Amino acid sequence: MGGSPSIPSPPPPPDPAAVAQANAEAYKLNIATYLEKSPELAAMENKLRAQYMPQQRSLERQLSALDQQAATLASLQNERQFGSQRTLEGLRRSYEQSPQAYALNRGLGDQMTRQFGRLYGESPYASVEPDVAFAPRLAPTDIYGTIGSDISNPDLTVGTTK
Repeated sequence: MGGSPSIPSPPPPPDPAAVAQANAEAYKLNIATYLEKSPELAAMENKLRAQYMPQQRSLERQLSALDQQAATLASLQNERQFGSQRTLEGLRRSYEQSPQAYALNRGLGDQMTRQFGRLYGESPYASVEPDVAFAPRLAPTDIYGTIGSDISNPDLTVGTTK
């Protein structure tokens, strides 16, 4: 494997046994250094943890609460702006994406409602205002009430106040 005058010949390949020996020595040295330094590292880590963990937990709680508040306000704003159509659209989309998951979620919701009733003695819907628990509902009207009964002389006062 010689070269030419302008291209020097490559170095000989390394000896695999020597390479393996050097790697093993380096690994042993790394492990020894780690074991030697681990008490100092653990002490520093514990000191930092004791110093900063309460602040970190407090900040995480605050950020989580702010995230929840922002999400709730955004969903309330959307609900106010777009009405119940948005909720229905979300339900329709979730049903189209996965009817099985939709059915499972509906079943789980029904089950949780029954468990709440069993645990607290009343329906969860009773603990909030009716307009919050359910969409505002109009009084039931019978649109077919007079059909066929008095075709020739219809009552023109239906739905108006007298």
